[in-house]
Amino acid sequence: MRTVYICSPYRAKDGAELDRHIEYAQALTKQAIEAGLAPITPHLYMTQCLNEDKPQERAAGMAAGLALLKKCDFVIVGVKYGISEGMSREIQTADVLGIEVVNADKLRYYMECKERQRQAAIKQYADLHACDFCKGRHFHTCTLFCCKEPYRQAYEYAETHFSKGEIRQ
Repeated sequence: MRTVYICSPYRAKDGAELDRHIEYAQALTKQAIEAGLAPITPHLYMTQCLNEDKPQERAAGMAAGLALLKKCDFVIVGVKYGISEGMSREIQTADVLGIEVVNADKLRYYMECKERQRQAAIKQYADLHACDFCKGRHFHTCTLFCCKEPYRQAYEYAETHFSKGEIRQ
């Protein structure tokens, strides 16, 4: 399961706006879970124990959030209510680290595209490495052997090891 960082606004000028931002972050988190991802949404829980109005606590929360971001596979950015100062810093950090930033509105398309790329990479691996799984290679010929089984084994191997990150696209 891929780990993703949820980036959306938190700070607000009043209670109604804050509630809206929290609901939006919750919706983005749910969207990520439904997409089969493991979301990290620090502004939903760090704000429960840190006071946003105290600069030192806000800075500590932001630093902790950025440390978590660095461990994520990609960042989902919710731009429905604009990009805040904190979000801007998170996006810049992701860019510097080479971590993909995906607009939340495009998440479904992004996931479909990544799955097609994954399937193509698995097929390519199986095409290139089926002979490695063939018994005939030990006899320096495979003309007497069927290629279906070695291809299936190579494909299954690629599926298993690709999801673990041992095989790259």
